[in-house]
Amino acid sequence: MLAAFRRRYPGIQLELHESGSGDLRQRLAEGALDLALLAGARTPGDSELSATPLLLEELVVISSPAVPVAADGARLAVRDLAEVPLVMFRRGYDVREATVNACRTAGFEPSFAIEGGEMDAVLELVRAGVGAAVVPSTVAGERFRMTRFTPEAGMTRIVQLAARRDVDPTRAVRALRSALVGFVADPAHRASLPPGIESLVDGRAPA
Repeated sequence: MLAAFRRRYPGIQLELHESGSGDLRQRLAEGALDLALLAGARTPGDSELSATPLLLEELVVISSPAVPVAADGARLAVRDLAEVPLVMFRRGYDVREATVNACRTAGFEPSFAIEGGEMDAVLELVRAGVGAAVVPSTVAGERFRMTRFTPEAGMTRIVQLAARRDVDPTRAVRALRSALVGFVADPAHRASLPPGIESLVDGRAPA
């Protein structure tokens, strides 16, 4: 999508910042970012931000193939994580908040094998067998054993495109927003989304 955007708008310079949703939300509020892709269990309640839901993404448990957390084909309830040592993201990542809140709702505190990592570090620690991790389904590659939650667990997150309400977007920001929403709304792209991802944008709606 970004490659197509650059071809269409070669004069627009893009600067990307990768971090947890909590950090991105703060930087957006401070005016350091024009747009942010935020993820969470629900749409943000910030009155200062406007948000367009783009995707519904499944959360799954990954582990080293040598250290399975469930039998092949089995699904997990959140309570099944009670005895599983978790490799946990640092504060500021929405997946950390979602995991901890789900465990507490199920009546227990999660056990951390290690905490404080960024995405790449978490994946490498899981691959090394340090523990399991709850992650977006899109990062669960073939090098991991992936276990899905039961539908009743409700372990999903919403990915949304957010901007400040009190700032008039520039033409460049409007063009990027239109391209992002249009990409998710395009029926061809909707049909090719990977398993565990569902578009929340009406394919008939204008970008």
